[in-house]
Amino acid sequence: MPTATSKRRKRGKIFIIALMALIFAETGYILGITGLGPLIFSGMGGATATFKDVLAISTAYVFFNGTVSQAAPPLYQDAYVYVVLYQPGVALPDAVTRQIALDASEKPVYVLPIPSYNTPIDPHDFLDVLPQNAKNPVVLLAYQPTMKTTVDGWLMQVQRWLMQVQSQLGQFQSNYVRVELKGGQPTGVRYF
Repeated sequence: MPTATSKRRKRGKIFIIALMALIFAETGYILGITGLGPLIFSGMGGATATFKDVLAISTAYVFFNGTVSQAAPPLYQDAYVYVVLYQPGVALPDAVTRQIALDASEKPVYVLPIPSYNTPIDPHDFLDVLPQNAKNPVVLLAYQPTMKTTVDGWLMQVQRWLMQVQSQLGQFQSNYVRVELKGGQPTGVRYF
């Protein structure tokens, strides 16, 4: 028959184990919600990718000279990459499309939609919105939802660059972000 002291010890051990499990769960929840988990543990198997990897998994819809053509994505070392939230049937805000048109007069522009739902990217949602007569091409990058991990890996690379250069932590602060590429590497970020 167990004594009172052995029951207390057993309850104490159970309490300590339950407390440790609660602390572990809360820490995981906080790291997952804030987006700091992949940043902290990225050396432990976090996906990393370059912009070339994103181009490799994408189909390009090139808006240029008044036409839209489908092709393998061209690689421009100096370009702007617009990372935009994509919801089927919802158009980009006017301020973002005007800025895309202005930037396309300076250098090529990539538009990289990030689906808010696990749906394929429909290029028809961008036909009436993206400029077709700019000085430089505007390239819509469409990819399958199963390839989103490659895009997420590149976005994590951009976040790491932000942390090193500007000491900014956390996720992108907007649904519309412009990343400037020079020599294929991110050199500037602007939020819309």
